[in-house]
Amino acid sequence: MIHKNTLQRVFGAVLLAAAGAVMIWQLYTILVLGMIHVASGLLLIAMVCAPLFLGVFLLARSFAEPAVQRQVVRLSLVVLFGFYLVALASELILSRIDFQHFSQAAAQYRENFDLMTNFNPFETVLLYLKALKYNYIGPTIPLSNLLGNMLLFMPMAVFLPCLFHTMQKLWVFALVMLAVLVMVEALQLLLSCGSCDVDDVFLNLSGTLIVYGILKIPFFKRLLMRLYLLPEPKPVPPHAPEADATAE
Repeated sequence: MIHKNTLQRVFGAVLLAAAGAVMIWQLYTILVLGMIHVASGLLLIAMVCAPLFLGVFLLARSFAEPAVQRQVVRLSLVVLFGFYLVALASELILSRIDFQHFSQAAAQYRENFDLMTNFNPFETVLLYLKALKYNYIGPTIPLSNLLGNMLLFMPMAVFLPCLFHTMQKLWVFALVMLAVLVMVEALQLLLSCGSCDVDDVFLNLSGTLIVYGILKIPFFKRLLMRLYLLPEPKPVPPHAPEADATAE
């Protein structure tokens, strides 16, 4: 008779393999077609995360030792973070570069520089809000840009604090995210492969800070600890023995 733990381990491994196959297929799709709509990103998350989370749960439960369970969860988190970074780079940079006609695309980008860039804070946001209010171009484009930019970097609020102790400090997390977002916009400008918009930085950052704040609620923080997603607390060093105040 097959042991219950063996069955859990086998099914967990199968689900993880399925999640890995979906990751590879989704990366190929992004590189070829790009992520056209917010729904595409949500579908990607569902198709990858559902089998991945269930597979990790079954695989971790198949081991009795908490230390091994933690290792399974932490390793899976690192793999998912790597996939997320590659997917981001593919969507924001690689899929938008015309490698065959780079010089022509860059020249065209420079000709339309004013249309492809915005350095006035909240100009694009207000434009999309007016479009929604007066229904200039329908709701799809404004909502895709507003919500899409807020959703795009939200996973960073989970990955960074869960993988790095220092990111559990709000000011460190906010500064790192700001630097990353500015770097992404600068790369898009330098490589002529997307709109360089200061409002994208505001929307991306606001999305991550919302999730970061939610996960700081004690209930969610305890849940992350129970699921081994947060790193182990650093051991408190023992107090150094006090020097003997009396002199002989």
